[in-house]
Amino acid sequence: MPSLSWYIRRASAMSAPELFHRAWFVQQKCRWKRRRGRNRPQRMLRTPDDDDAPDGHQTLRDHPGAHELLREADRYLDHQWLFFGADELREQNIDWHGDPVSGISAPLEFGFDINHRDEDAVGNIKVTWEKNRHHHLTVLAAAFAVTRNETYADEVWRQLTSWISDNPFPMGVNWTHPLEQGIRLIAWVWCERFLRGSKRHGELFGARGALWESIYDHQDFIARTYSRGSSANNHVIGEMAGLYAACSAWPYFHESERWKKLTRKILEEEALKQTFPSGLNREMAFSYHLFTLEFFLVCLDAARRSGDTFSGAYRDRVRSMVEVLPHVTDYGGNLPRYGDSDEGMAIQLQSRLAPRDAWLLVLGTALAGAQVRSPTVPPLATALMGYRCSARTAHREKAGTVAFEDAGIYILTSRRSTREEIFVVADAGPHGFLSIAAHAHADALSFTLSAAGIQFLVDPGTYVYHTQPPWRNYFRSTPAHNTVTVDGKDQSEPAGAFLWKHKANTAVTSWSDDGETCILTAHHDGFSNLAIVHHRTFKLRRGVLQLTDLVEGPGMREIASYFHFAPECEVIRVNPGRVKARRAGMTLDLTFPPDFDIDVAHGAPGAGWYSPLFGVRKASSTVRARASRNLPEEWTTMIRVGHES
Repeated sequence: MPSLSWYIRRASAMSAPELFHRAWFVQQKCRWKRRRGRNRPQRMLRTPDDDDAPDGHQTLRDHPGAHELLREADRYLDHQWLFFGADELREQNIDWHGDPVSGISAPLEFGFDINHRDEDAVGNIKVTWEKNRHHHLTVLAAAFAVTRNETYADEVWRQLTSWISDNPFPMGVNWTHPLEQGIRLIAWVWCERFLRGSKRHGELFGARGALWESIYDHQDFIARTYSRGSSANNHVIGEMAGLYAACSAWPYFHESERWKKLTRKILEEEALKQTFPSGLNREMAFSYHLFTLEFFLVCLDAARRSGDTFSGAYRDRVRSMVEVLPHVTDYGGNLPRYGDSDEGMAIQLQSRLAPRDAWLLVLGTALAGAQVRSPTVPPLATALMGYRCSARTAHREKAGTVAFEDAGIYILTSRRSTREEIFVVADAGPHGFLSIAAHAHADALSFTLSAAGIQFLVDPGTYVYHTQPPWRNYFRSTPAHNTVTVDGKDQSEPAGAFLWKHKANTAVTSWSDDGETCILTAHHDGFSNLAIVHHRTFKLRRGVLQLTDLVEGPGMREIASYFHFAPECEVIRVNPGRVKARRAGMTLDLTFPPDFDIDVAHGAPGAGWYSPLFGVRKASSTVRARASRNLPEEWTTMIRVGHES
């Protein structure tokens, strides 16, 4: 259980209305606990029609993405899980309360009595919840829609009826967090659409379908428990999106219209609150930019199907989120990595191997009027949703350097969109979103660098959330990022897995780009407890990135710069002041001041680790350049990109 100090810090991050709501919710949980197991009356305003005519997706069987979708669906028929790197994991009989990695199954007791952070009691709750989001069921249902093979529909029916039987409201770990209900509802909405024409459709979604009571419970649960106050980050967006999608698809309950109005109002507010005007997400974690964008677009699609509308301000903010994507994508198609990432998806309508952004470009163009270049062939996901690419869509060409000044994210590039491209993403933005900044990292003035679309200097990733606290702390620490430490300290200090007790403030001093040279200068106060300020200047000209660091303050201090390389890089120390990295015919030369101590760590304690996916950890190379100096101290690091040929 969290310590008393954690509860005090967590409460201090809440407003008075949030504290009042949480007190009310304690009473709500007591009422749910008292009535568990009782049969409640059906609350349907009307029953659905038994019109299950198929939507005609068989024409997509020859789509380039269909083969991978069907391969993945066949693995789900065998109960194999493909998330968090668990490609060889299989459950003969699915335990909806179990973490198949550890083999631990959470108890079937009142959900809010279960401590989901207790590894010994529940295993890794993220693994359990990912399975229960039912992304794999939308893949199976889509496989049926494409092939009309009832084997896929039968498996969806078996798993959904099993889930309903094993998860009575409000029992078990799947009745604890409304975000999980929201994502699961979106999956069920699309399972219903894809299963039309199957003999199983009526058994699940017909007038006497097996799912309606649980569908009501999901919606009622979200409406009563949705995130508020300091917790209202991406979670509230996912919760409202799930409720909105379900209300739009199934307006069958007395509360449906009220729920729909509530969700639309909150979604319109949160789209503006959680997204900078430039289009970047305010959580300072790019994975959550994609996550929330998917929810926003799913809701625009649901509105179109139900004859509803969102405000122009909502559509404009979603459009700006889509238009960000081409500008932050390098020559190799790599999207940025900074802050937390758990590979979260609003919905899965294509293979996990498919590009994450292509279908968002098509949807963004069709539903929000985004001016982006769409793929030549519509991704399978949007084709299944009924959207095609338009060759006449207006689009804006990628800019060279791009400054998202409100978010503090700067894209410094040389020879953009060519084989000679140097692509630097520099973070000079705020620490995170809301008072707890749940998904932030201590990464002020960090950066990543790719050359010709090949990743060299990388963000380390996330690896874990609720489990293994030392690893959680390492992957979001300052030494795990391409920035500077003083006396080995973090710029921002964590107070829990999703809470910070000290947060660095960053400010940009200057930014310029004359077409040949781009220069960014910024500073942060993360070491203010030492009366120290760190300044950094990025100067990119052609194939050379020059970093100039200045640490101002009193006394003798140990200063250290960290450089984290992709696992595929071969990194060697050439001489005391120079390190060279090779990958795919490209080289990166780092030159340091001659009197700095240089060491290269690979999979060592406290350095040399990279997480390509949530739950996966790989050894990589970390270069550390350090020296003890009487402050102030200024030094320069030169990074040259070259071709081995």
